[in-house]
Amino acid sequence: MTERAPTKRSHSAKARREVHAPRSSFEELEIRTEDGVALRAIVHDPPEGVALRGSCVMAHAMFARKTEFGRRERPGLAQACAANGWRTIAFDFRGHGESSLPKGAPEWGYDDLVRLDLPAVVECARARSERKPVVVVGHSLGGHVALAAQGTGRMNADGIVAIAANLWLRQLETSRVRWAAKVALARVMHESVSRVGKLPARQLRFGSDDASGRYVRDLLRFMKEEAWRSDDGRDDYLASLARVVAPVCAVSSEGDRMMCHPASADAFARLCGGPVELVHVTRSDDGRGPPGHMALVTTDRARTPLLTALDWVEATILRASKDASGATTND
Repeated sequence: MTERAPTKRSHSAKARREVHAPRSSFEELEIRTEDGVALRAIVHDPPEGVALRGSCVMAHAMFARKTEFGRRERPGLAQACAANGWRTIAFDFRGHGESSLPKGAPEWGYDDLVRLDLPAVVECARARSERKPVVVVGHSLGGHVALAAQGTGRMNADGIVAIAANLWLRQLETSRVRWAAKVALARVMHESVSRVGKLPARQLRFGSDDASGRYVRDLLRFMKEEAWRSDDGRDDYLASLARVVAPVCAVSSEGDRMMCHPASADAFARLCGGPVELVHVTRSDDGRGPPGHMALVTTDRARTPLLTALDWVEATILRASKDASGATTND
């Protein structure tokens, strides 16, 4: 595949389109991983009369769960994608939401999400894909887990929409002020894990779901060692990004001032080896300022750029498929 330099576009209210999200068919699903963990998922199919374009696996952020993409009684991004022709599978990573660990199972860590959870859900989506593209829409944690799984060959998605996704590595942070804030937050996380054995995100008001001590120690290790590697040292996730040749659209918001500033998101996405599109949200769809880290997904303020990102990934996949078919014919 020919590599293409990343492009960048900004989205503001001036260029928004109307986005409607009628209710779509709904299904609850249980997906088993290789090590026997039952991941809970919700599937939304496009409404009757809307042609299927492909499947979106929706991977949530840290300290969150699948409902950040929408609830049955309160439609969100999952239903908006379904209304536009995508079958969506929003799931809970292990230890989150309704996806619990079996009794007596070891504490979960970052590598479990990369090697076991997301690959299992993508495999499930592929089995239901009807030969249509399978795209991972990953927010924050879900975005960098998707890139790690793709780069190490654990999963084989046709494309990735990485929303507010980056790693807290010094080489990816251009601002000393933002890095100092990240180091301070890392210290709070370390102290919490040392004291209670986990990060009580709900108690600290970081999010809806707590994080295991092992997982938090993995994140802190990345920062301390200035390296994004598996705990056993077998996988260098950062180096593996060069092997991500599927199209990647990285969406970030100027309202996300610390967790994933656009400069960090861009630096991270540019390490991928295939086509890359960089989308900056400069204004909300309703004309207000750009949304923050979670509001980018949990509200409808950035529906237009997110759906446009999915359109770009689909078009790039179809163009590559057409080019490959033409090359085969010519041969």
